[in-house]
Amino acid sequence: MDGKKHKMISQGSVATLLVGLIVVLGILACALSPIFVLKTVNIQGNRFVQDEDIIRIAGIRLGENLFQLQTDEIKRSLTKDLRIEQAVVQRSFPSQLDISISERIPLAMIKCDYGYLELGKGGIVLDAHRTLRDMPVPMISGAGVADLFVGDVVDDEQVGKVLSFLDAVGENTVKSLSEINITNPEDVMIYAGSVQIRLGALDRLDSKIEVTKSVISELQQTKHPIAYVDARFDVYSVRLRQ
Repeated sequence: MDGKKHKMISQGSVATLLVGLIVVLGILACALSPIFVLKTVNIQGNRFVQDEDIIRIAGIRLGENLFQLQTDEIKRSLTKDLRIEQAVVQRSFPSQLDISISERIPLAMIKCDYGYLELGKGGIVLDAHRTLRDMPVPMISGAGVADLFVGDVVDDEQVGKVLSFLDAVGENTVKSLSEINITNPEDVMIYAGSVQIRLGALDRLDSKIEVTKSVISELQQTKHPIAYVDARFDVYSVRLRQ
């Protein structure tokens, strides 16, 4: 009886080993198969970080085996870049990698001692440029910073107020603005192209945020050229060009 039981256990062990071996061989076959070679990287959600930069940051190359790509490691590499807030990385068989990202939105540019800094919410430096190329966000003029690099935070009260204001007016309004002049903190002026909006001090922000959004909306629709908008007081006024 014990001999039969031992024989059955041995047969069961052999069967288990065979199944395990088949599974391992199957995994190896998939890992080495040219069918599962990375041919396409599908990137979604990026507006400011270029596709080629995302691929470089992720450390992936076309031609790699899809099974050998460590999606968790790719995600960690991507979110180490301050411009990328979140990332989702998934394999899409047989030959595609899907990357979906959520960016930290740049709000403004500011001059520094070696060029220009791209600032996000909270004053964090998202990127640095030696020259001004395409500028998708407004320039903060009348102020500058020094000895700051990507990952640092701008510790300036007035710049912080400007960034809070820009974050509150929303992306659609921000992209219509070209400059915020804070030379005089009591007489802050913002520009939408050639149109000046006089904000005064950055207080009573709720009303000034609504005025700014309203003015930008009007600029996109009006046929009358506007010289400036005075939003320093409770009721704003519009001055047309002569």
